Amino acid sequence: MTSGELTIRAAQTSDFARVATMHYEVWRRSWAGILTEPLLDILGTPQYWAAELYPKTLSRPGWAMWVAEFDSHMVGVMIFGPDEAEPGSIHIDALYVADGLQRHGIGGRMIDILLRAHPSGDVILWCAEQNAKGRLFYEKNNFRADGRTLIWDPLPGVAVAHLGYRLTRDDYLTVALPRLGAHRRLL
Repeated sequence: MTSGELTIRAAQTSDFARVATMHYEVWRRSWAGILTEPLLDILGTPQYWAAELYPKTLSRPGWAMWVAEFDSHMVGVMIFGPDEAEPGSIHIDALYVADGLQRHGIGGRMIDILLRAHPSGDVILWCAEQNAKGRLFYEKNNFRADGRTLIWDPLPGVAVAHLGYRLTRDDYLTVALPRLGAHRRLL
């Protein structure tokens, strides 16, 4: 990322097709080896996500989708809202950054902006136990495994173990925020 400007903003319905194209490609790569290719095919297409999944998810009270754009390209997405079990906490349902732009701070910036926009409560999420890359990302951004477990059953006979991760507000204020570079604090 050497030229252009990164913009993080609320998604509009008109963004859904572009978001789904980027999101779906990264999602498939992140689930490779966890679910088989035929199972990934069954779980949806970018067209299904844009037309049905996103509108359904975002129809829940308090839920939102933010996107990251760089040089007019969709490069990141985060879907989040109040957690059902802990309404005071924010649940991140999805956070994906385009393959070519991972490790450039985009995901971390999206988390930082989320924390500033929702200044109370913890941020929690589920991460597939076998998703080492995702778990490492969250741990580098001060999320910690919190002891919760979940078995996701996307289809009969398919079970994927997930671990709960949590970023407490105290950890963010005392550990993460002081370590952030000036470029992240100013966003």
